[in-house]
Amino acid sequence: MRTAAKILGLAGALALVAFPATGVAKRGEHGKQGKHAEHAKGGKGCAKAHSRGFQIGGTLVSMTADDPATEESEATVTLTVTSANKHARESGELADQNADRKGVQAKGATYTVPVGDAYELRLSNDYGTGAPAAGDRVKVKGRVPVTRKRCADEGTTTADRYGTPDVTRVSVKPAEVQSEPEAPEAPDAPETETPS
Repeated sequence: MRTAAKILGLAGALALVAFPATGVAKRGEHGKQGKHAEHAKGGKGCAKAHSRGFQIGGTLVSMTADDPATEESEATVTLTVTSANKHARESGELADQNADRKGVQAKGATYTVPVGDAYELRLSNDYGTGAPAAGDRVKVKGRVPVTRKRCADEGTTTADRYGTPDVTRVSVKPAEVQSEPEAPEAPDAPETETPS
């Protein structure tokens, strides 16, 4: 019984020594030069076109409606930007409003949806028969093609990796009406008891 336990213990120790050596030997196959080289620059993932969401919010400056009698879209919307997602800021479509801060500061920039972009214009039901006016809230949504950083040529700027955005929807809602705050009511005077 003791001999069998010694043999099993010795076999286990040999297995511990042998298996880590094979694990280290396999590790060399997984570099950029090895088995997974297609993930390196110019690999299979770079052949596919990628696009990301493009979203901008702001206030309406002007709007031109599309003429239904023509085939081409003449509709365009100009807005003052109050918010933008990462891809809208980095695409180069918005001018940096504060160069002292890191990244593109888009708040306050002017953005115009290009003429010829066929997009869906959604007007809020709150307008009824009225029309949008300057200062109304606008949301622009679409997709923008982007080249991955590892697939771009060396020295390519972030803005150069982005293509022209394809705006798919513009939503317009009336500006929120600010009502005047009511004056707070004066607190009631505490009642005091009078001696009788």
